[in-house]
Amino acid sequence: MQVIEWLKFLDTGLPLEGKFSSMTVGIFDGVHLGHQALLEKIVSHNANFVPVVVTFRQTHKTGNENTEQNNIQTFQQRLTIFENAGIQITIVIDFTETFMKMPGLEFLEILLKHGKVGFFAVGNNFRCGYRLDTDAAAVKNYFASRDIPVEIVPEVCYPADGIEDSVPISSSRIRAAISAGDFALAQVMLGGERHLART
Repeated sequence: MQVIEWLKFLDTGLPLEGKFSSMTVGIFDGVHLGHQALLEKIVSHNANFVPVVVTFRQTHKTGNENTEQNNIQTFQQRLTIFENAGIQITIVIDFTETFMKMPGLEFLEILLKHGKVGFFAVGNNFRCGYRLDTDAAAVKNYFASRDIPVEIVPEVCYPADGIEDSVPISSSRIRAAISAGDFALAQVMLGGERHLART
């Protein structure tokens, strides 16, 4: 898997060798089962497309590398999970003041211009841009107006969809389980023991 820094991406684009990309964007703090479903969508969409993840070095919007200690998984663990899932390219963004003030639609325009997007997938609670000005529906509308298919992936629930009292898996629920010492629950939501950074 190739890891490409944001500034390099802006300068040279992606090494797609004439292909389109199937792309998703997210912080992915704790690549849990919901995130893994999203990764599977872009990997399986089209064998001729290049699966690309756009993510962030820090999973907290402080720009402070010391926040790594508060993360569910380390940056390197997240990259390893991406690669094992079949992702071929990961674009890495640093939370700078300039980036944080970028409108969501401008961000999407950059991805389309430099990333040759042929398919895009996001979770149904996805938001991006300055003050989270762009939601999943706006993402779908943006790409649909350019004849690019988008899939909005529903949340994955625990213990399972359709079971009474099931709840959507989220990074905050995983953190709460870790804080409560319920590492078994955290591991289930992350998809297995190998995905839990700290026990």
